[in-house]
Amino acid sequence: MAPESEALRTKMQRSLIDFLHTELEIGPTFVQSALLAISEGHTDHYAQAKQHAVTAAESIRHFISQVADTEVRSEIGRQLDELDRLICSL
Repeated sequence: MAPESEALRTKMQRSLIDFLHTELEIGPTFVQSALLAISEGHTDHYAQAKQHAVTAAESIRHFISQVADTEVRSEIGRQLDELDRLICSL
């Protein structure tokens, strides 16, 4: 493989992993927002925040198989399991 191709592949993997980590950070934030909204009686905001958390988890699930590094993929999978657990608690 040409060095340019390998550099591009590495950059794409880094961008993918950064994206997944961002989704892993924002998902629990949406869960917290949903919990706060429901405690204050804002059911519309609760539903919206919960859906955003679900969408973050779905995005991760969709792209995780494209992570080449098995250790990184496993760690993201573990964090996704935790996000799923949080979502189920809503």
